[in-house]
Amino acid sequence: MRVKLAIAPRMGREVIVEEVELADPGPYDVRLKVMTCTICHSDIHALTGEHGEYEGPGAAGHEIAGIVDAIGDRVTYVKPGDRVLCSEVRQGCGKCKQCLNDRHWFCENIRPMSFRIPSPFTRLNGERVIQTCSGASGFATYTNCEEDMLVKLDDDIPYEIGSALACGFMSGFGAVLNRCKVKPGESFAVTGCGGVGLSAIMGARYCGAIPIIGIDTQPVKLEAALSFGATHVINPKEVDPVAAVREITGGNGVDHSFVAVAGPGIKRMTFDLTASYGMMCVVGHEHPRNEGMDEFNFMEFLAGKRLTGSVMGAVTLRRDIPIYMDMYRRGLIDIDRLLTNRFMLDDIQAALDDSERGALKNVVICNVE
Repeated sequence: MRVKLAIAPRMGREVIVEEVELADPGPYDVRLKVMTCTICHSDIHALTGEHGEYEGPGAAGHEIAGIVDAIGDRVTYVKPGDRVLCSEVRQGCGKCKQCLNDRHWFCENIRPMSFRIPSPFTRLNGERVIQTCSGASGFATYTNCEEDMLVKLDDDIPYEIGSALACGFMSGFGAVLNRCKVKPGESFAVTGCGGVGLSAIMGARYCGAIPIIGIDTQPVKLEAALSFGATHVINPKEVDPVAAVREITGGNGVDHSFVAVAGPGIKRMTFDLTASYGMMCVVGHEHPRNEGMDEFNFMEFLAGKRLTGSVMGAVTLRRDIPIYMDMYRRGLIDIDRLLTNRFMLDDIQAALDDSERGALKNVVICNVE
């Protein structure tokens, strides 16, 4: 099947849109007509090799919402015509030891997440395109994915909201609920107030955290943090964030800190503004070679200080996403304001460039109803 796909001809930020051949779905695969695919900064990380270097043409886009177009003969969850979102998170079998212990990411009966794998797309010159994100490449008019990556999208939920739910929102909001487990009255700080950081602020507000502190160097993002529920904001270019947080928290530091951005010294800074009994949760990252931990000392953990990470909000896909959809329709979470600009697939280079300049979450429209 001939489709349009955004391709990085070689590892890097430059992409082109061209016609390619999409393979038929396998037995457990689903072919999607992609309606929207929001841009996550992980897409840029993947295309530029920060999730691992690759040779040859690459494709990305993992926050996908669309319509089931065709299914493999072993698929049972969806049928052609169903509205769905497609996520890197996989729905576990629900029966193995890992699933029964609420660790669906580690299900013993599904294929583990893997980056830089051959995609179902072939260029017309015969080159096989590399899938730089795991599971599916959504910057396309049609794509294939595995059935366990899908959640049915309620009829009243717009496709672009489904796309945002598929990764960025759950990575922040879900991590606060599922990994940090913030309690009412506990203090919370987030470093990096982009889409994931703002979603974490929404999660902290939902949990009843007080104070909620947003930290960023861009004034527009600090304004957004206040509008999404932060009680205080700090610009590290203007004040010492560690001293400012300790002043806000009576000298203790925060009970929970959340890192939603990468960069030199950011994790050390955030760790220092966390209470000696608190926990820091890391989501933001860059190339593994720049993520060494030699700046930490074991002695700093003796009082019970904790350091953890979170991937995709530690969600259970078909349990949590329906809850988030209901929260959205009831006005308990605000995803619309996370969506910054809208671009057609042919203009995806402009969309990626705008994202690199600081846009919260751009929407790529791949098909029009």
